[in-house]
Amino acid sequence: MASLADDAAVERTAPGRYRASLAEDWSVWGPNGGYLAAVALRAAGDAAGGLLPVSLSCQFLAPARYGEAELTVERVHGTRRAAAFHVTLRQRNRTVLAAHVWTVAGGLVGPERRWMPAPELPGPDELPALVDLMRRDGLPVLPIWERCYEVRLSGWPAGGWSPQRDGVPTVRGWLRLHEPLPADADPWLAAARLVFAVDVVQFPAIVQAFEQTTFMAPSMDLYVGFQAGGDAGEWLLVEGEAASANGGTLGARARVWSDGGHLLATGGQQMLYRMASPA
Repeated sequence: MASLADDAAVERTAPGRYRASLAEDWSVWGPNGGYLAAVALRAAGDAAGGLLPVSLSCQFLAPARYGEAELTVERVHGTRRAAAFHVTLRQRNRTVLAAHVWTVAGGLVGPERRWMPAPELPGPDELPALVDLMRRDGLPVLPIWERCYEVRLSGWPAGGWSPQRDGVPTVRGWLRLHEPLPADADPWLAAARLVFAVDVVQFPAIVQAFEQTTFMAPSMDLYVGFQAGGDAGEWLLVEGEAASANGGTLGARARVWSDGGHLLATGGQQMLYRMASPA
């Protein structure tokens, strides 16, 4: 099974410069956007030292390829309480990704409130695996679902998949990595898992609105805000909502909670509508 801890690792080659190897396991139409953003976040985390991640704003500028990539991290603003970093990921002399990462110092004092309770779902052990449902209904299964992560989905119709015709197209369920993070994972690796979870739940929400998925939706950008630290548990409760389809773009948003119901991350993205190539 694929390991996010290993496959999103970065190696420092000089101050502010890093090397990564993009693994083919994390593939959809190419390297998954959430996976690429996780790699960028790991580089920012190394450069940030003891600072903690607050948000990631990422733009996907060119298709990535598997294999070696180079990253640069620049501190663009900083105080004793917070700092911002700019990250670029390049391959073959072109910029593939650009991101801004905000950080804060640990131990800051402020109000403690949470206004987004987790939806009430059966536990993951009570729900079927998404890949089993898709095989049952004759739908294609992507290798990334088998190699990288597992989804236990709530609300899949017993009679087979059908589009959601009323209300906001939404998916809710549980997600876990096939290869768990190490017990001593640092806050940046824990945040990288949340980036991936926020990203992968949004396109499926949009798919809920359509009779057939005859299109692709490469990510144009991705925003993730990190809402809480600490141990999130093996399973993440994820929710994706479609926002709009307009002018050749698709928009969605996502939320992620711990298995104990604590809000961990929120996010959104814009995707570029593209018709799928004929088989």
